Amino acid sequence: MRILIDSDILVDHLRGHNRFDPGDDEIYVSSITRSELFSGRATDETRVIRLLEAMQELSVDRAVAERAGRIRRETNVRLPDALIAATAIENGLALVTRNRRDFEAIPGLVLRESGLSS
Repeated sequence: MRILIDSDILVDHLRGHNRFDPGDDEIYVSSITRSELFSGRATDETRVIRLLEAMQELSVDRAVAERAGRIRRETNVRLPDALIAATAIENGLALVTRNRRDFEAIPGLVLRESGLSS
């Protein structure tokens, strides 16, 4: 399956709380997630870069930006979450997140359980 990984999954992985195991999935990450991972105060940038190297990164293009704006307007989700959701929808990907509640109201978004292990 082709999946987009939400920032919360990777933050937990980097903190050692839950290990992310992609299994046989084709893994994508949003450039928004890259930004969120680099924004942490105690960020080990080398570890972040190494983690993201194994994933295909998708940038925010016009279609994603416009859809994110509509999602934000219609559901009132935070803009970073709207951008991540729009990236998943526009690229035909399922979103893997722990914060399902933040995304459940978004029409057309496919959510998938995370591949986490302790």
